[in-house]
Amino acid sequence: MKKSIYKNFPYLLLVIVIAALCAGLESFSTIFMMKSIDAATAGNRTLFKSEVIRLLIIALSLIPATIILSFSKGLYKRKAIVSAKINYIKGVFKKNINEFQRDNNSKYISALTNDVNTIENNYIDGLYEVTVNMVSFVAGIIVIGYVSPIALILGVSIGLFSTVISILLSKPVQKHQVQRSDLYEHYTSYIKEVLSAFHIIKSNNLNEKVQKDFYTKSYAIQHKGYIIDKIYTYITSLQNLNMLLTIYISLGITVFIAIKGKLTLGGVILVINNMERIMAPLSQVGEWMPKIFSSKKLFIKIEDTLKNHDNHQEIITLDGLQDSIEFSNVSFAYEENDVLKNISLSLKRGGKYLIVGPSGGGKSTLLKLLRKYYSPKIGSILIDGNDLKDITKGSYFHHISNVEQQVFLFEDTVRNNITLYKDFSDEEINIAIEKAGLSDFITGLTQGLDSIIYDNGKNVSGGEKSRIAIARGLLQKADIIFLDEAFASLDSKIAKEIENTILSLENITVINVSHVVFEETKGKYSNVFMVKNKGVYSV
Repeated sequence: MKKSIYKNFPYLLLVIVIAALCAGLESFSTIFMMKSIDAATAGNRTLFKSEVIRLLIIALSLIPATIILSFSKGLYKRKAIVSAKINYIKGVFKKNINEFQRDNNSKYISALTNDVNTIENNYIDGLYEVTVNMVSFVAGIIVIGYVSPIALILGVSIGLFSTVISILLSKPVQKHQVQRSDLYEHYTSYIKEVLSAFHIIKSNNLNEKVQKDFYTKSYAIQHKGYIIDKIYTYITSLQNLNMLLTIYISLGITVFIAIKGKLTLGGVILVINNMERIMAPLSQVGEWMPKIFSSKKLFIKIEDTLKNHDNHQEIITLDGLQDSIEFSNVSFAYEENDVLKNISLSLKRGGKYLIVGPSGGGKSTLLKLLRKYYSPKIGSILIDGNDLKDITKGSYFHHISNVEQQVFLFEDTVRNNITLYKDFSDEEINIAIEKAGLSDFITGLTQGLDSIIYDNGKNVSGGEKSRIAIARGLLQKADIIFLDEAFASLDSKIAKEIENTILSLENITVINVSHVVFEETKGKYSNVFMVKNKGVYSV
């Protein structure tokens, strides 16, 4: 994520250029003010008028310059944060499916909301503020050096001292930022759980327990935020004390130099004004540097959520299933729990296969292996002689379609839910609709294919959801259709109709994992496999 932010350096460079222009104008304004004061004290009216005119021109020029600086800040922030979010989403969708499913979604939600927001407020804003203030600091130093080298040395010393303080005080903030990020992750997970179990909580009078748990978790997050704010308060107070002491010391030194006759009244005022221009940026930098440093561990935490533990190099692009899928002595285990052992079977192109077995027997695991969610621990799965683990996920997923028990539908039109936002001709869409048995459903809708499906299909029956999923597979011209308990929650009549539709598809391999078996359709399968006792048997 940090790299994606750095890719927007040209926009930060634009900020630096505009900030330097603004700082330069402010510096010239103080110089012309000094000359105006010196001309006034010397009684030189002509010079005084000339310097005042210059001062007014510079002051008026500052108005558009500061507006442009504000716009450049907005442009930089927008580019940087959008780039960071897009980069993170790309990383999420590069995760292996099994590793993503193993994690709690709240990890990713928390990263995209709380963590990215913290990075925006602390790191991206911090880079801008530190950059602009350091430009202002350098400009102030140059102007003071122009009048008094002694005051210049004092200003540089202050800058170094403030930087050291910021670095030292940022360490505890880093630890607390990561801890708060973890608390937000658990909090997000808890909110998802509570909202998902709303009916259970209401019907079992668990309101008080939920409210108590919610208070505990909310308090922990706010308390951690309070600790972080308290540390920042200490840092700010120390920086302010440093600024006040510096201004008083500078005032004393400057007055002493003026008494010695080495500095004019205008020079004294210039040094004092620019000392404030030095100290104010340093104060800001002192506040922002701990926030920037504290983001370091947050970046590491975010990047860790995107790491894949299985990084096998995929080198083969699949052009489609031409002959068969072969299991060759395949074994698989979840850690130490063996699920499948020495499985060997053959699935021919265009064949229709039913996989049955007791709950927990391993049939869903067999399907996950076929879907390339997992790779065998021992043995191999061959697609037309090529090892499935060597085939790129993108090319393989292009040739398969999944019909789940729980079909996900986007809150969008029926058309987009069938086409999945890809371009197909009306003829292709209508053929898929007819083969999936969706014609009557589409005809009955007021706006046909342009009718809206709401909230993951709340206005669509379970049977129509399954048919939409089948139409998706047909339209994508998938070579293989996987069904995972697709008929479990459907009326038997509807389930048989859908099953018959699928079994009638030509040149498409169908693998149906189900505990729902209809005698009327069972005989239409090329083979029926029983998965139990870690093995697969033809029945």
